[in-house]
Order: sequence, then C-alpha cells, then structure tokens
Amino acid sequence: MSTLIDPAVTPSLESLFGSFFEHAQTPMLVVDGELSIVAANQIAHETLDIDEAAPAGLLDGFWSVSATALMRMLDGVRRGLEVSPIAVRTSQDRLVEVGAFPIPLEDGVLIGIMVTDRASVDAAQRQLKEQEERYRSLFEWSPVAMKEEDFTGVKVWLDQLRRSGVTDLREHMAGNPDEVRRVIKSIRTSRANTATVDLLRAPSVLAVLQGFRDDELTPEVVSSFEEQFVTLWDGGSSYSADFVGVNFLNQPFECRLRWIVPRIPQGRDMSRVVVSLFDLTQLRATERRLQRLVADKDRFIASVSHELRTPLAAVFGLSEEIAENWERFDAPELRELMGLVAAQSAELSSIVDDLLVAANLEAGRIAVDVAEIDLHAVAEAAIADCARSAPDVPSIDVTGPTVIAAADVIRVRQILRNLITNALRYGGRDIRVRTGESSGPFVEVSDNGDGIDLQHREAVFVPYFQAGDDRVLGSLGLGLSISRELARRMGGDLTYVYSDGRSIFRLKLLSA
Repeated sequence: MSTLIDPAVTPSLESLFGSFFEHAQTPMLVVDGELSIVAANQIAHETLDIDEAAPAGLLDGFWSVSATALMRMLDGVRRGLEVSPIAVRTSQDRLVEVGAFPIPLEDGVLIGIMVTDRASVDAAQRQLKEQEERYRSLFEWSPVAMKEEDFTGVKVWLDQLRRSGVTDLREHMAGNPDEVRRVIKSIRTSRANTATVDLLRAPSVLAVLQGFRDDELTPEVVSSFEEQFVTLWDGGSSYSADFVGVNFLNQPFECRLRWIVPRIPQGRDMSRVVVSLFDLTQLRATERRLQRLVADKDRFIASVSHELRTPLAAVFGLSEEIAENWERFDAPELRELMGLVAAQSAELSSIVDDLLVAANLEAGRIAVDVAEIDLHAVAEAAIADCARSAPDVPSIDVTGPTVIAAADVIRVRQILRNLITNALRYGGRDIRVRTGESSGPFVEVSDNGDGIDLQHREAVFVPYFQAGDDRVLGSLGLGLSISRELARRMGGDLTYVYSDGRSIFRLKLLSA
C-alpha cells in the first residue's frame, strides 16, 4: 500500500494512478517543482529507505548521486525532452537506475521518478545471455542437422494464390512446375549448424546459407516441398517425411525431414521455421543388408533341404534296392552299388560338417589344433575325399614341392575339400592343385572356368551369399565363408584372384 507524504494532494493522485501506483513492483516516486517527494509507493520506501515520519526531498541522503546530474535530468523533463536514466547507489549500496518523466496536471507539472534495480536487471540480462549461449551451443553442437529457414516468400505466394481464387493447390502446382521451383528457391536459410554442413558435405556454413542449388532440386526433393506447401496451405504448423536428398558432392543421401513453424499471437511465424534432418543413410543401408541376409537365409534353408534330400534319397533308394534284391546282384554290381552309397554318404557327411562348423564358428566354439603338416600330402587326401563323394571327378594331380606349414590338418583338409568341390561344381574341367612358398607356405586350387564377377569377389566369402545365377543354384553359400574363417583362425588367409583365364583360390598359412 502506498504512503502519501503530502495528504493535501491525495485525491488527485489517487484518480491519476489508482491501484497501478500502489501495487507496482517498481519503486515509484512523484516530486513537485521544488523536488519535494509528494508520493512514493511501498516498494520505494523499502528500496530507498525513505523516512515516512518526515517529508523528504529528492536530493536528501537516501541515495548517492550528483546533484548536478540529477538536476540536468529533471530540467530536461521539464522542457519536454527525452532523458536517459542515470546510475546511482542507494543508501543500502544497491546499484539502481533513476529515470524521470513528466506528469501533466491542470495546474502544473509533476515529475514521475522510476527506480530500476540494476542488480536484478543485470542478473536477468546475465541469465538471458546464458540461455542464449546455451541455446546457441545446443543448436551448434547438436548431432542432428538443424536449420532455421525463412518461409516468408512461401507465405506471400500462398496468400497471393488465395486472393487470385486458387482452391486446389496440388492442381495449381501440377500445372506450374517452374513456379514451384521458384518458390522453393525463395526459401532462405538463416542459420545452420555443424551437423548440417557435415550431412550436406558442404564446404562451409556460408555455402548452406546461399540457398537451394539447381542440382539438388531432384523430382523427389521437389515433390517433398510440394507436400510441405500443402501442409502450410491447410494451416499446419509441422511436417515430417522421409526423402532422398542430394549433397554438395552430388551424392544422394536418405534422411527424415521435420520442421515446425513457431506460433506467435499474430499466427504462424513463417520467418523462423525450425528444420531438422535425421541422416538415415546408414540405417537404410543396414536395413537393406538385413533384408538381403534374411532372403539369403531363406534361400539357404531351401538349399539345405535340397542338398540334404538329394544324397539321403540316393542312400535310402540304393540301400532299399540292395536289401530287397540282394540275390539278383553279382559281386561287381553290389560293389558298384555300395560305392554309390558310400559316395552319397560322404557327400552328406561333408554337408553336415560344413553346417556344424558354421554354427560353431558363429557361436565362437571352434578351436584349431596347430601342428606341422605336409601341405602336399593333405592336398592329395582332400582330392581322395572328393573322389569318394563324386566318382566322376576328373583326375586331379598335386604339383609343387613338399611344403611344411603350421596348421590344423583336419581344417586344412576341409578347406581344400570345399575349394575342390567348388571348382567341380562351378568352374572349368581343368582343375589344378599346387603347393608352394611365397612369404609363407600356400596351396592353390584353380580352374579354367569363367571366374567370379568382379563385384562379387569379396562377397563370396560372406555367409549365405549367392551370386544369383544358374551356376550357384543349390549352393549353401557357406563353404567359402567358413573356409576363410578357418584359415584366419590358423593365422593364415584365403584369397581369390582371376589371372590368365583361371580362377585361383590361394590358402596361405604360417610357416612351421
């Protein structure tokens, strides 16, 4: 509640100020021409330590101020000039600003005095500055690409279309593609963070602020903007969609676009549209890889069924035939039939072995028993394994010197068996096996087939991979992948090259 120092002027002051003066949270005074205080609100008493018991003048000692500076300010008010506040300290050593303004009355002019607590103002300004810096930091260092765009040109265009009688924006845009591109280019980027520069592979922030480039306005990007314009046309304030953009290197990138139009009392502030771009390139690539993996595994399951069923059917059929007609077969015929059963059983065993090794590799349960082995002898044993499972195997000789390596004989034999079987199925009929030493012991399996396409030469070592042509139908897609993994578990490697008309798989191992 205000305290009036001069009761004689109370009625006129109450009609002039009312409850505003009494309840204001800013110290307020009213002085007359002699600079005597005729009114002060309660907070002025508290802030300036005014003695209510004794009338006081503005120059009395409740604050420290140069009389000259104060008189100059008040004189300017009397002459109707705009005056700047002056800084003073109260008797409680609080820094304040003193401002003055005229209060015209019928019988003269009083002067209003407002006192602003500089400490509170400074604290508020510091807090505001800290908030602005925090916002700038969050914006600038956000891992998400963010921009602030000015859609004012879009707003003007949409308003003009409404005034001209356009009711169907989509139809209008379909008939005026050049106009749509012009409006897109009217959008100005006022701010962009570092993540935006990185996403767009831009040379600098300034390059991003220069606006949309012709080469990035692909049909898909233009279509996305058309949907954004429809959203604004319908009164929307937010938009979200996935699309493929083009960066400064003319490379496509997949992202999710989101923007929000700030709301102000006058409506939507389309001069400060907040835009965020979430990079989906790696995510989409991973999704596609997973989809391919699922498809490969589906094919793998079908292949396993086919590969297992074929030798099983042969074993079952031959065994049944032998059991039911034993007396009808002579010794050479029985020997031939039993050889076929043995060959199909060996093929079945090889398939099951690959499946078990693949499962154990994935589970991390495969161990290798490294010892000194003769690569020449192991290669001959692998050829014999293949001959037992496929009697029509062409004659394959092992060339090269005797080479001693440090490896697991069982795993090396399995790798070579896979490589020879691979050559028999998909390569040419001229299959060769060669041992040697070049920066360590090695053994090669080569054939004179067409070879593996350049783009697939590493992919063939990926589990479940199939090139998709007729030559690999029925393949499990595991042999090469587990062979390379086994080679690396033994400290070596398995590589592929196509040279001089031959496909060459080279198994490199450690020296003994």
